[in-house]
Amino acid sequence: MGFREVTEFFREDLLKVEQCLRDNFESSLPIVTDIGDYILNAGGKRIRPLLLLLSSRLCGLPSNDRVIKHCCVIEYIHAATLLHDDVVDETTVRRGNETVNSKWGSDASILVGDFMIARALILLSDDIQADIFRAFGQGSKLLVEGGLLEYSNARDILVTEDHILEVAHKKTASIMALSCQIGALLAEAGKSNEEAMIDFGNNFGIAFQLMDDAMDYDAPPEVLGKPQGTDFKEGHVTLPLLHLYQHSDNGLRREIEEFIQNGNLTHKEFDYILERMRETKSLEYTMNKARAHMDEAKKILFSLKFPCPEYLELMATLSDHIIDRYTPSNISLTPIS
Repeated sequence: MGFREVTEFFREDLLKVEQCLRDNFESSLPIVTDIGDYILNAGGKRIRPLLLLLSSRLCGLPSNDRVIKHCCVIEYIHAATLLHDDVVDETTVRRGNETVNSKWGSDASILVGDFMIARALILLSDDIQADIFRAFGQGSKLLVEGGLLEYSNARDILVTEDHILEVAHKKTASIMALSCQIGALLAEAGKSNEEAMIDFGNNFGIAFQLMDDAMDYDAPPEVLGKPQGTDFKEGHVTLPLLHLYQHSDNGLRREIEEFIQNGNLTHKEFDYILERMRETKSLEYTMNKARAHMDEAKKILFSLKFPCPEYLELMATLSDHIIDRYTPSNISLTPIS
């Protein structure tokens, strides 16, 4: 079984999520509908709605309108943060398309992101469940804190690995953990299953981000949906770069320090850093960290008894896809100290 089989299993539910996303993007302002159509037509794998769908099924709740609506809320919040992040990072390409801030301007990108958050709140207010509303508030708080933590240490090569993992936890994993938590809450699965789904989502999300960090350096643009080395050129110190820095001599360290402060890096400089990463096995280190977190996620998943354990295989397949979606031919994923 592969990722395609997972999405095919949930095909009807995902189509309902897409329709819900479109139906609730209504506005009398043409710019809102134009940008909404542009974003929704750009696609995406809908990993977060899939996590919610799978979590609710595992916990014994068949798909219904409430589940679909909460999938829509999750995706609106996720999309809004992407719109805001693209402005902060001055990103011009995402998923192979021009970003909203590049096409319409930063003001439009920020305001439409705000509009999506407002629509998410309206959807939640239609069916208020206190513990779910609180979970969305806490998850959103963590997500914003992650962005601020990353921003506060921009272009700082002296951050620690713990700092990078905290950013990954808050900025990426928090919304994935929230997706899993909401599935459990909708199913009224009980505290132990809810906490297990949160722990699973956190490890899943950290693994997802670490894989993205490695792929940013080594995966081709058609896989990334954006130019290679975007994080490096934007001055983000992710785990591959930190590992390289910590395993370099003083001369290379000074070069990395200069590169991080330079807002106009060339392809030649990127290729030079990538070659050094291959020498120090920094990509292997990062991808093995991702695999360790995903192994922990699956261990948590299989340690509990769920009302509908037949969905465990689908969740495990989704987890494996996150790790296996790209493996460079010249990298051996064996434990590296």
